[in-house]
Amino acid sequence: MPKLTNRSLSAFTLLESLLTLSVISFITLMINGSVTHIFKDMESKLFLMTFEQVYRETQRLSASQQISQVLQIKHDKISNSLGCYAIPESIKPSKELTITFNEAGGNSSLESLSFQTPTETVTYQLHLGSGQYQKKRR
Repeated sequence: MPKLTNRSLSAFTLLESLLTLSVISFITLMINGSVTHIFKDMESKLFLMTFEQVYRETQRLSASQQISQVLQIKHDKISNSLGCYAIPESIKPSKELTITFNEAGGNSSLESLSFQTPTETVTYQLHLGSGQYQKKRR
């Protein structure tokens, strides 16, 4: 029968365990914070690209079908005759707006629309008749 022997077990003390847990928790929180910031920034950029694409698609559709088209910007969504697109919670439009494109693809408004993102304010100044816009970042 094998004989049991006393061996000393080397393990972390309570203080060492708490210190290790603290360091790991701190590193995890730092990584999580930076990942969240990067995610919000990318979400904002993707939304602005989507808005610009929907604007141009609505304009092209009105010119190609020779009928007026409407692009609506609400506080939580953007919609046209092709679909509805959600605005992320981290992005706030300055106001609700309806843009009407005529049969030639031009708009009948000199409106200005701003989107407040977590890092900046992006303003679109619409040009009367041409359907073009000027984009400014602040």
